[in-house]
Amino acid sequence: MARPRKSRANANAQTQASDAPDRLSPVTENYLLSLYKMWEDSEIPTLTRLTEALRQLPPTEGLGTSVPSVAGMLRRMEKQGLVEIGSDKRIRLTDRGTMEGESIARRHRLAEWLVVRLLGMELHEAHIEAHQLEHGMSPALEAKLMERLGHPTHSPFGWPIPGNGSPGATPGAVTLDNATSGASYVVDRVPEEDAQLLQFLDGARLVPGRRMTLLEAMPYLGVMQVETEVDSISIGYNVAQQIMVRPADPEEPS
Repeated sequence: MARPRKSRANANAQTQASDAPDRLSPVTENYLLSLYKMWEDSEIPTLTRLTEALRQLPPTEGLGTSVPSVAGMLRRMEKQGLVEIGSDKRIRLTDRGTMEGESIARRHRLAEWLVVRLLGMELHEAHIEAHQLEHGMSPALEAKLMERLGHPTHSPFGWPIPGNGSPGATPGAVTLDNATSGASYVVDRVPEEDAQLLQFLDGARLVPGRRMTLLEAMPYLGVMQVETEVDSISIGYNVAQQIMVRPADPEEPS
């Protein structure tokens, strides 16, 4: 996917985005967060694809997710200089859109750490709770939270926290469906939207930082057999395509 004209907003621009008196509405921030995540995955979404992504957000966000309502919101965001809709009907973030997208992604991922590490909530609850907290987080609170958490580089789900210089993808990481049978890996990133799936992955310890081995790939059945630190489980290819893993370092403790 073609990158926005500025791949990383500078620190002053980030501060201006958070301190601006005309701070964006929660609805706009949710759109930017979805678009920014797709940009991280090298995807230039269409209206239909963005609508599908917005429908995965918690109902508490109160988004209208019909195609006409999403199209109307995109027109408003285009007037605000946040997105550009090309002749190919694909949606691209502008410089300002990228800057604002980084800001809301950073707040969202810090809020996930807040509820998991500091408040002791379960991983599958973090994404939903973070949506409740991200929109009201001030720059001062964001800075204090970053300091208290020890300046994490990635969210509990493995997504990079913008602004700290960490790469978007870990070198050598692949999606689980492209892993090699018999090889050992460390989970690098998992999807965060599906609470039931997360509860299953967390229970099986198939979450970032945990080791696993691909026992057998069975594409003809659409499943993979995976051994984690606590269990042997079956994973569908549709789920495996959303999980990033990196080769395990032989010297890395199990």
